[in-house]
Amino acid sequence: MKRILNCRTTDFALSVTGPELAQAIASSEGRVIMTEVAASAAPLYAEITNAELLSAFGADLILLKGLNCQQQQVSGSSVAFGETAVAQIKRLTGRLVGVSLEVLAEDAAQGTTGFSSENLARVQDADFICLTGYDKPGVTTQRMHQVIGQTCEACSKMVLVAKFCSQGVAQPEEYASYITAGAHGAIVPAPASCRGASEATVSAAIAAIQQASGLAVTTISSSQEGADCATVREIGLASKRCGSDMHNFGDAGVAGMADPEAVKALSIAIRGRRHTWVRMAASLHR
Repeated sequence: MKRILNCRTTDFALSVTGPELAQAIASSEGRVIMTEVAASAAPLYAEITNAELLSAFGADLILLKGLNCQQQQVSGSSVAFGETAVAQIKRLTGRLVGVSLEVLAEDAAQGTTGFSSENLARVQDADFICLTGYDKPGVTTQRMHQVIGQTCEACSKMVLVAKFCSQGVAQPEEYASYITAGAHGAIVPAPASCRGASEATVSAAIAAIQQASGLAVTTISSSQEGADCATVREIGLASKRCGSDMHNFGDAGVAGMADPEAVKALSIAIRGRRHTWVRMAASLHR
């Protein structure tokens, strides 16, 4: 399980199935951090990609957001590191890399970043897929179920579902239904990360997901990715008290990613200095 989460240079060809990766995360006792990277955002520092920076500050998994699946490119990277964006980021960071595909209405144009069978096929080298839905016409729970089924039929990768709604936290039954539909995990707002996200509300959602045998992922988003470190620590500890299996950081902190210092602060809060420093310092050749 440790080898799966600690992907290194020699592991680029490692084929990780959805159940294997989900089990590795579940076995990590709420110590895993996933960070989002806006693929088209200019890197904070020109010398490195934002994914490299986040990895250096303690991220375990990288989720590429807004990736153009037809002409894949992550700002700051190049084909010198691989033929696809996913291959490049895996080589540069030594981390497992996923791709977020936005779920739109069935009759809407899916474009280059939305979910479609064609776009899914173009990112088959990703280690996991996140299906992201927002409050838009036609993006219903039933539509999410449909897309989950299509994704699970097309690949054996870990599938996460993030469905954001205007009320902040959806009903526990909705999150559980995504697991029943075939997803390996569901993403829930972290406590205090949006209006109405109390520990009691988030705990109920997490319990429903886990009772359905899924991973419960709490996310710090709504621009709190750029919050001060003390606030991030508080949110992280609250998420852990609620039973979160994995902590996610959105991409709206700084330059299309979370504040790297906030990622480090979260890491130390949820898993301590030793695990954080080892994660930050370990060579890609280990």
